[in-house]
Amino acid sequence: MHRPRSRCTVEPVAELTTDRRWKTFADVVAFALGTNVWISIVILPAVFVGALHGGPRIAAAALPFIVLLLGLARRSEAVLLGLFPAAVLVPVALQPQMASSYVYGPIRFALVALGVIAYLFGVSYFTTWHEPPAPRSIRGLSSAQLGPAERWQRRERVYWMLTAMSLVIPTVLIAWVNFDSGVEDFLGEMYPGRVALMTTALTAGAIVLWLVIFHYAFLGVLRPHRTGDRDLVAVLGHARSDAKTGKPRPRFYASVAVALAAMATLILLRHLKG
Repeated sequence: MHRPRSRCTVEPVAELTTDRRWKTFADVVAFALGTNVWISIVILPAVFVGALHGGPRIAAAALPFIVLLLGLARRSEAVLLGLFPAAVLVPVALQPQMASSYVYGPIRFALVALGVIAYLFGVSYFTTWHEPPAPRSIRGLSSAQLGPAERWQRRERVYWMLTAMSLVIPTVLIAWVNFDSGVEDFLGEMYPGRVALMTTALTAGAIVLWLVIFHYAFLGVLRPHRTGDRDLVAVLGHARSDAKTGKPRPRFYASVAVALAAMATLILLRHLKG
């Protein structure tokens, strides 16, 4: 009688341990960077302007931190990259003085901007990237020694340029709204006593404008590259939709009808010969 072969479980256990460590590391990085954004944009300005008084204001200030914990618990990119930045703006919208120019100087604004950029890049990178499993065997390819083709090098330079512009443009736009003396004088003349409120509104408008530009201009350029072969993507999309509906295509019914007719013809011919 043959004994069953014992499987080696060292490699799967090691890979599982590495995956858990990597997820823990990603959660710690996201928590640290997100907490830094929450403290620098919400807590410190709220303390500076005295906005942490009363239950609703405290709840609004704690809302981004709760959303951050929710995103970490679910490991959701939509929550960490979408809902958390939106939640950070809720207490600022309730207390526009938190985003006024006398709270954010140029140096502090630069530090906060670097913290936000570090959070966005850190969450985008560490929550999606994982260590691939070690290959069983490695075989060198002659084409790999030639390096990437020139067209791929050009694309990489374009991608780096778009990444740099996606950082520089919103930072310069928000800094211009908050620190340009001409904008401040104009708001003081048009909206006396409500300069902080209008500055916050212009900042939110600048963010929305940048998101629209990024969606249509930047992602519009990158969309053909990330979708790959359009014909293949279309075929896969049709196959995916058919699989979701669970209904065969019309040609399936036609093929079944032809097969049944052929079977009936063969049975009839055999019956006539008999």
